[in-house]
Amino acid sequence: MLTVSVLAGVLLTAPGAFALPSQGQSLPEFSARDLTNGKHASEELKGRPTLLVVITEKDAGAQMRGWFDAADQHVSDSVHRQSLIALKLPFFVSEGTARGKAKGQVPQAYWQDTWLDKNGDMAKALGLSPSETPYVLALDAEGRVLASVHATVDSQEARTIWSALR
Repeated sequence: MLTVSVLAGVLLTAPGAFALPSQGQSLPEFSARDLTNGKHASEELKGRPTLLVVITEKDAGAQMRGWFDAADQHVSDSVHRQSLIALKLPFFVSEGTARGKAKGQVPQAYWQDTWLDKNGDMAKALGLSPSETPYVLALDAEGRVLASVHATVDSQEARTIWSALR
């Protein structure tokens, strides 16, 4: 059975230049709450290889799903599928509103695996700019980056991710 987790609704409060961690680097520490308001930490990304898809535009959900659909063909079931939806939300949009909208997009079976980082710590630390194109990382079981691309699933760069996760 595939494990699909979705990190949702991260506020991107300080957009910067594209600066995903390079090969061998670890992800920054962050904490978040899932769509049922349960607490989580970045440490949970350790323990198995992970495909992490980061989208920073609200209309990029289809591209994120494209990566997960392709993962079914390119990597084994032991690779954890995770995504981070990093959105720059207006100040008047509450965490509850963002959580509710995410619930409308995510199957209920994945609500506890769908994380909302109201502080945007991870997105800020990665320096991600808003883009309709996903940022994609292949992580090893220690949470270190094996490969990273800013690309669509049908691009040549996607091969880098699939090769790293084999």
